[in-house]
Amino acid sequence: MGLKNHTLIKRINRAKILNSIRRNGSVARAQIADQTGLDRKSVTNFVNALIEDELVKESGKQENVAGRPFTMLNFKPHYAAGIYIAPRHAQATLLDLHGNIIATFEEEYSFYPELPVLLTSLKQLLRQLVAIQQPDLGIGICMPGFLDVTNGIIIDSVNIPALKGFPFRDFLMDIVDFPVFFEEESRAVALAEKWFGVGQIYDDFVVVEVSEGIGAGFVNDRRLFKGAGQYAGEIGHLTIETNGIRCRCGNKGCLEAYASERAVVEQLGGFSARLCDLERDKINADQYFLTMNETGAKLAVGLAAIINILCPRIIIISGSVVDFFQSPLLDSIKRNLVARCLKSSLDQTQIMISELNGNNALGAATLPLSAVFEVPGYYYV
Repeated sequence: MGLKNHTLIKRINRAKILNSIRRNGSVARAQIADQTGLDRKSVTNFVNALIEDELVKESGKQENVAGRPFTMLNFKPHYAAGIYIAPRHAQATLLDLHGNIIATFEEEYSFYPELPVLLTSLKQLLRQLVAIQQPDLGIGICMPGFLDVTNGIIIDSVNIPALKGFPFRDFLMDIVDFPVFFEEESRAVALAEKWFGVGQIYDDFVVVEVSEGIGAGFVNDRRLFKGAGQYAGEIGHLTIETNGIRCRCGNKGCLEAYASERAVVEQLGGFSARLCDLERDKINADQYFLTMNETGAKLAVGLAAIINILCPRIIIISGSVVDFFQSPLLDSIKRNLVARCLKSSLDQTQIMISELNGNNALGAATLPLSAVFEVPGYYYV
C-alpha cells in the first residue's frame, strides 16, 4: 500500500471514530469498534492520538454486563460558528462538536445595506460569539450570490449589491485568528438539512429555499453538487414568464420576481418590509389566499423542472415564504405540480417542509465541522 493511500485510510478511520462519538454523545472504545467495524487495537490507537490532540477525553465509567465497566469517551470543549448574511439581517449560531446549539444572535439592518453597515453588524456578531465561547474550530459564512468560496470573494450578489467584489476572507483574517469557510446560502441550507434535518436519513435530496432570493441545494451521495464554477442551484432565475416582470438580476420573468419574499409582500399590500412583521388579521383574506395560491403555482414551475430533470426522492422546502404560508403553500405547490410533471417522476418525489429553524447560519456552522468529521471526496457524514 502506498503512503498516500495509507494516510487517506487513516484520515477516513479517524473521521469514522469521531463521528461515532458525535452521534452517541458518550461511547466506549469497544462500542466504537462495533459501530465502525475497526478492530479494537486500531480504535485504541486512534483514541489515544485524539486524546493527545485534546479533541477527546475519558468521561467516566459505565456498567458493562459482560465484564469490566466501560471507560466512556466524549469530546473536549470545542466550538464552531456559522454566520448568515442576508439582505435585511445577519444571524449567528454557535455549536459544540455534537452539533448542539450553544447560542444564537441576530442583527437587523435596512434592505440593500451599504458595506459599512454590513461589516459593523458582522463585527458585532463576532463579538457576541466570542463573548460566549471562542469558535476555535472555525467560522462558516454564508450569503446569497456568486461566491469564490476558495478565496472568500463575493463575485456578485443580486440581493446584496454592496458585497460585490468584497474580499471577505482577507477582511476576516485581519480580525479573527481561527479558520474561515464560505458557502452560498442555499447550499448552506442543504448542509443544515444533511447534518441536522430530514436529510440525515437520505443520501440524495434537494433543498429549495424561498426567502428574499430563491435557490436550491443539491445533495448527491451525501455531498453537495456545486456544478461548474460552483454556481449550481440558481433556480430563482429560471424564466417562468416570457417578457415578464423585470428581476433584480436584469432579466425578465424570473421565478424570484414572482415568488420571493419581496414579491409576496408587494402582492399582500406592501405595508411591511418583512413577511415576519405582517399581521395576518390585517390582511384581506381573499388577497391572502390568492397570493398564497399564485405563489404555489409559480414555485411549482421551478420544482417541476427539478423533478422532471433529476427526479429526486426528496425535496425539502424552507425559507421565510414557506414559514409564512406553511402547509397550505405546500398543498398549492403539489396541486400545480400534477399538471407540470411527468406522473412517473412526480410519483417518486416526496415534497416536505423543513423542520429546522435558523437553518442558514446552522448550515454555515457545519463548514468548520466538516473539516473535523469528513474527508472530502471520500467520506461524508
